[in-house]
Amino acid sequence: MRVLRFDLERPELEYYFHELYQAFDPGVKNVVSGAADGVLSQRKRGNQVILTLTWDDGKTLTRAFQVNNSDDPLENSIYKGFLYDFLSEYFDRQLQWGTLTGIKPVKMVQKYVKQGWSPTEINNRFRKYYRVSRDRTDLLMRIAKKQADFIPAVQACANSHLISLYVGIPLCPSKCDYCSFVSTIVDKKGENLEQYFDHLLVEIKKTGEILSASDLRIDTLYIGGGTPTVLSAIQLDALMSSLEESLDLSHLREYTLEAGRPETINRDKLKVAKDHGVERLCLNPQSMNPQTLQSVGRPWEAGLIEKQVALVKSFGFKTLNMDLIVGLGNETPDDFLRSLDAVIALAPENITIHNLSIKKGSRIKDQNGIVVKEGYGEGFYQAVKSRLSGEGFEPYYLYRLKYTRDNSENTGYAKPGHEGIYNILMMAECQSTIGIGAGATGNLYDPVTDNIRKVFTVKDVRTYNERFEEIVEKKCEAYSKKFSDDYIDV
Repeated sequence: MRVLRFDLERPELEYYFHELYQAFDPGVKNVVSGAADGVLSQRKRGNQVILTLTWDDGKTLTRAFQVNNSDDPLENSIYKGFLYDFLSEYFDRQLQWGTLTGIKPVKMVQKYVKQGWSPTEINNRFRKYYRVSRDRTDLLMRIAKKQADFIPAVQACANSHLISLYVGIPLCPSKCDYCSFVSTIVDKKGENLEQYFDHLLVEIKKTGEILSASDLRIDTLYIGGGTPTVLSAIQLDALMSSLEESLDLSHLREYTLEAGRPETINRDKLKVAKDHGVERLCLNPQSMNPQTLQSVGRPWEAGLIEKQVALVKSFGFKTLNMDLIVGLGNETPDDFLRSLDAVIALAPENITIHNLSIKKGSRIKDQNGIVVKEGYGEGFYQAVKSRLSGEGFEPYYLYRLKYTRDNSENTGYAKPGHEGIYNILMMAECQSTIGIGAGATGNLYDPVTDNIRKVFTVKDVRTYNERFEEIVEKKCEAYSKKFSDDYIDV
């Protein structure tokens, strides 16, 4: 791993510089002082900013940029634009996302729309100011327009007390090499699962009491993981029954169950889900290539995913979502496109394309560090989009992560009427979300300030079980304070 030292006239810019530099050269470690393999310096001389990048391999570049002496509140972004132009010349390539390094670029479009900007003004801001490519700018505008059909109803619900609910089951039968979630492996006797499940039912009841006292109702409900279907059919039935008894689910627009691992579902579990009103089910192969799955420690059985998809469809769920990950193992572009074609052939209504992100906590990161392989190129991205578009899938939500191939994005595609509403609301951050269980973060939305306040909880099951009463008391206190009488006035 190379180390880059920042020598800046304005040290507060170090974060912006480091974020953008890593978009070009992922995995580079940064230091403000001390020994380093290279130095990126920034100085201001009159109306010019002088940038110099020098590595110990002898490659160097110095450029001067003209600046205006103004009090523009976006000055940091202006400097970031100069740095982007500089790095583009140094690395001899452009980034599809320009200077943007954040997770939620669609939300930026939505912010400008709220402020009354015209489509032309928004387009110009992304193209000229943030250096985003025409293709990605068009994609953002298209997704923001699509999401507008779902979000206005939520904003109008500020006075009718509609919120979303996430129930976390952070347990899995085993852990895949690329996974960074703090998920717990179910022990052979299932004791950690049983204890967690019992505690989860208590938290559901306590949370329900708070929501009932505040006349709050659930808009979307998402049971995620981990792998929620590690629960037995009896446990799943008890969980969903508890949710129905403790919460007002009569206003649900969407009810999602994340099955994830195909080997964890069976007819009994699917019947429970269907009987309790689940409409959207996620079954995630990640790849259809057995060699790929085996290389990342994910179980594979010939014909299993096809069999399980047929079983899911036999129950008539409204929407089946299937996930694929770009960049697993040593897959080539053709390998991935074969997986995509195989998934399309199974006729799900919703397909999410993730790009592998090397994250802390994953076995890949522990073994290899942050080593981001070369991307597949823009032609590959366009081929994926073209295949999905040709089959009637439209992009409806998008988010980005660090340390991905080609500095790319994760995109959800759906056939009309099968968009994942919970996903849209989470990325737009326009509604409060209650998180139940370990690792289930709450998002408390203030429609007056348009801000989100987080309610964090411990991520691992063992700590949750050991400190259950303390943890749930603090969470309930935070939710109760938010959803008291003063909430009615917003």
